[in-house]
Amino acid sequence: MGNHSKLGDEAVCLLLHNLVPGGSARQWVNLLGDHVQHGGRATIVAPWGPLGETAEDAGIKVVHHGWHERTPHGCDGVWPILAEHDVAVVHWDHRVMHAFEPALATCGRAALTVHQAPQALSRWFGPEAVTSARVPLEQAVSARRATVLVRGEWHRERIASAFDLPESQLRLLPASIPLPSAPAHPASAEPAEVLALTRLSAEKAAIVQLAAELVRARLDSGQECHLTIAGDGPWRDGALALCESRLPARSWRLEPAPTDPLNRLAAADLVVTQGLTTLEAAALERRVVVARPLDDNRAAGVVLSPAGYDAAAGDPFGRPPLSDDPRQLWREILALNNRDLRRLRRLVARRNSLTETSSALSAALRSTLQPAGKGSRPACQGPGG
Repeated sequence: MGNHSKLGDEAVCLLLHNLVPGGSARQWVNLLGDHVQHGGRATIVAPWGPLGETAEDAGIKVVHHGWHERTPHGCDGVWPILAEHDVAVVHWDHRVMHAFEPALATCGRAALTVHQAPQALSRWFGPEAVTSARVPLEQAVSARRATVLVRGEWHRERIASAFDLPESQLRLLPASIPLPSAPAHPASAEPAEVLALTRLSAEKAAIVQLAAELVRARLDSGQECHLTIAGDGPWRDGALALCESRLPARSWRLEPAPTDPLNRLAAADLVVTQGLTTLEAAALERRVVVARPLDDNRAAGVVLSPAGYDAAAGDPFGRPPLSDDPRQLWREILALNNRDLRRLRRLVARRNSLTETSSALSAALRSTLQPAGKGSRPACQGPGG
């Protein structure tokens, strides 16, 4: 194994739900790219997606496999690929999660990585998906050479409670980003643009909803303000309809997803967002409002501050105090000063940088090195071996 590998495993194989430019896939491309850069080896097995090229550019081998095409136990071509690796990481997502048991049997060591809330599976795939999702979690908790990874303390509590699992068996793998360079100029103390940088899909509607209400409130107060929605996706018509119904004609615009998201964030003064983009905007010392849905048509949010960092940004599943009053949110936005924004950047570096998460993942994977108990399957054995 490579002596310089941060993860402590030369060969890591990730079974991923997709390679769409979302938070969880992007984080894993960053983590495994860092692993390769430090002398390790990594493979991602996933359906084709735009992040595949990014992964390959980072030195990660990408094997395109559509998990929807057949059951994991029929994926004969996947297991020989897994057998060439020291450890498997399996995404806890619809269908692919059920590859966990054969992946553990093939590699001898495995991690199940959870990036969702239990209710998300129910909302997207129905209650039966939650029932079947229990199986790989229980397998990972009970296996001696396996572990379960969750995003933070609040996330751990929710997963443990929903599936009656011991919290001590769920290890933390925080959300993380590569820390960008410090911004070339400070954010304006009086933001004139509200930037909603998001994938345009129904589950992200709260970002656009809240951003529109912030602009509406600012205009109602007599201040100059406009909304920019930067993103692509199937909910584009929904975003257009929302802006047309809530804002004056020349106070908003849609632009394509940026080719360089960090540069777009750095050019903004106020960002409304969720997930990893929250960390990126904070690391660039921009003012950030984290949006959460109240229902299908209404959103609330919390202004990211140093005091509220852990609940609003450090753990994507935290429970910060929310407000649906845009006037109150503006008061909190304008109360932030440059010193606060610099403190937020330091918090990202200390708690949610790629360096910190690589260390956490290394510790989690080392924990699977304990001797297998009597009756455990040997490493590098296929699921039918």
